[in-house]
Amino acid sequence: MTPVTRRLLAVLALLLVSAATWLDGRAPHPVPADADPGVFSADRAMRTVDDLVDGPRPGGSPAAVATRDAIAARLSAAGLTTRLHSSTGVGGAGSRMAAAPVDNVVATLPGTDPTGAVVLSAHYDSVASGPGAADDMASVAAILEAVRALREGPPLRNDLVVLVTDAEEVGLLGMQAWVRDELGPSARPAVTVNLEARGVSGPSLMFRTSPGNAGLARVFADAVPHPTGDSSLVEAFRLLPNDTDLTRVLDAGRPGVDIAFVEQPVQYHTAGDAPENLSAASVQGHGEAALGLARALGDQDLAPLDPAASGAAPQGDATYFRFAGTTVVYPSSLVWPVAALGAVAVVAAVLVARRRGATTVPRVLGAAVLLLVAVVAAVSASVGLWRVLLAVHPSWADTGPFLHRPVPVQAAAVALAVAVTALWWLAVRRWAGAAGAATAGVLVLAVLGLVTAGTVPGASYLFAWPAAAAGAGLAGALAVRGRPVVATAAATLGAVPAAALLVPLGWDLFVLSGVSDGVPAAALVLTAAALTVVLVPEGMQRATVGGPPGRVWPVPVAAALAAVVLAGVGATVNAPSAERPQASHLSFLQDDEGAHWVSNQTAPAAWTARYLDTPAREVPAWPGPDEVRTGPAQPLAVPGPRVEVLSRTADRAVLRVTSPRGAPGITLRPDRAVTSATVTPAGRPAVSAAPTDGLTEIRLHAVPAAGAVVELVTGPGPLGVAVADLSPGLAGVPGFVPRPPELRAAPDRTGDQVVLATRVELSG
Repeated sequence: MTPVTRRLLAVLALLLVSAATWLDGRAPHPVPADADPGVFSADRAMRTVDDLVDGPRPGGSPAAVATRDAIAARLSAAGLTTRLHSSTGVGGAGSRMAAAPVDNVVATLPGTDPTGAVVLSAHYDSVASGPGAADDMASVAAILEAVRALREGPPLRNDLVVLVTDAEEVGLLGMQAWVRDELGPSARPAVTVNLEARGVSGPSLMFRTSPGNAGLARVFADAVPHPTGDSSLVEAFRLLPNDTDLTRVLDAGRPGVDIAFVEQPVQYHTAGDAPENLSAASVQGHGEAALGLARALGDQDLAPLDPAASGAAPQGDATYFRFAGTTVVYPSSLVWPVAALGAVAVVAAVLVARRRGATTVPRVLGAAVLLLVAVVAAVSASVGLWRVLLAVHPSWADTGPFLHRPVPVQAAAVALAVAVTALWWLAVRRWAGAAGAATAGVLVLAVLGLVTAGTVPGASYLFAWPAAAAGAGLAGALAVRGRPVVATAAATLGAVPAAALLVPLGWDLFVLSGVSDGVPAAALVLTAAALTVVLVPEGMQRATVGGPPGRVWPVPVAAALAAVVLAGVGATVNAPSAERPQASHLSFLQDDEGAHWVSNQTAPAAWTARYLDTPAREVPAWPGPDEVRTGPAQPLAVPGPRVEVLSRTADRAVLRVTSPRGAPGITLRPDRAVTSATVTPAGRPAVSAAPTDGLTEIRLHAVPAAGAVVELVTGPGPLGVAVADLSPGLAGVPGFVPRPPELRAAPDRTGDQVVLATRVELSG
């Protein structure tokens, strides 16, 4: 067997490992409706989705109310004690406040000897721009089907609570109210399993947990038939500003997990989030997770999992991930030893290589520095690829880095990463040796394992285990004399963890970040550099500094050409069409100065651009955060919001705001920050917010016909307040022409809104 054949077989083996690992993490096959009643069936759940999804259902709308009542009726028919939790939710971020009346569906199945409650949660509202089949009716249907399957088996020890929240899309308001009113005051343990979606397909990932997740991670690994997700996702989500309903549970110091499928995010919050685009396999994964966790948590003592309620000793975090078809779970106390093991393995490889005369320490360090340069180059190339595509399709700057058919563009980014890695290899192997180059790749992983052990310990395994195995495999390969097959086998075996953990990660990162930021490219270059351990000449043959360059140069050339071809294919197959509609942002604004069309897009489609005639600028009456382009519009002959000043003192103002035209949203934006605000929707309890830096916006959702009373602590002096009411849909606006088939409403809360604005002056 020739050296080339051995290396090709090694590369093929690692590709098979990567493919097998990626396939192991896919969503399970849907179970048909005629399956055993005690198992979860995606086909049965999909029928529920079809029954309950009939267009958008923003919180408080007639569609949301009808859906809420249908869900409650199904839970009652399943034998659960069902009620509405009606209250007022409050939320917001920074200087913005959001509030709304909420009606959560709460259904309880009593346990036989409860130590607490298992809460299965999802939300029934959707955004106004889409029907929300995946986000979040798929989760509701999965819970309903899981409850049906549970009822086929023996009763649970613990209480089961099904919580279907209202007003999640406008600030997690339903969950906030339930946590405040019911979970927070409760002294008994409770574990929340929250189901979500940020796409319409893909595996159901456990992507977030409460701190101290060791017990929850073990239950997840043991109870879910196809557990997907890992502790690196938990660490990443803790650093991101994204929110789900579980945020409010964690804010209260209570335990829980977030599970979501996230693929095809181009459909998220759009008309494409429809039943016909929803993956039954994803629903199967959702349901199996809900059913498995409900059964396992339902039959164990919940006190150790909820120290805040039980007083039990807090648990630590766990590292968990899939490897070789099983879920590996170990405590956080092992993170540093594993990271140290990776460092020791790299040191061993360096010592063996140095003793064999294959490289030197300075050359390994130099190659590692050049590898970091290569990472930067790959990121720049990936970002450059996106900018080239933007030149072809300027509208992609507004629609984001997620495409209807992303595979060709993602593959182009992979090809660029391969080209950059090959160029790095060619540049360093002549003076550092093949062993020095490969050792540098493993060294960078070992350093990352140590750095992440101290910063994001749940992600350290991604680097520490591949470094430990690859370092050991490289040392073994270099230590073998005259046995090339054994040496190649040792290097290949050592590269298996990198192939299993990092190659699928590099591909899956495209789902999370797209192509535009270059993060997947960085991961792929680091992975490819570590995998070059299989290219180190077997034994000591040709593994010396200054060895012949070989014929590696066709690799970067071929990869670069492939990137060009794939990018062209991606640009072609993602051109807007009825099957792949492009997002279009347009709204109508009428204020004291007249009527305007408004769009926040920088490169609008021709249909959108026909309404606009100004460059982007600030529009004081516009209730969105962005500069917008505007154009003249015909005024609407309907009244705007009504503001009644109930009282005004030196530092306080009490207003009643209503929308005579029945708009569901009202926004108040004072000219300067107010100290606090208290909102009382008609017939509901009051809620307040008083952030440290004051409030500059109060946004009311699902406003009752009788309006809401808003009390502002203004401080002394006069104050102007811009008040706007907002309603979804442009069909009734004069001059509006429906979008052509290749366009659809943008996934933006300010899109397709009719905004009528006025201003009230409050004397000092």
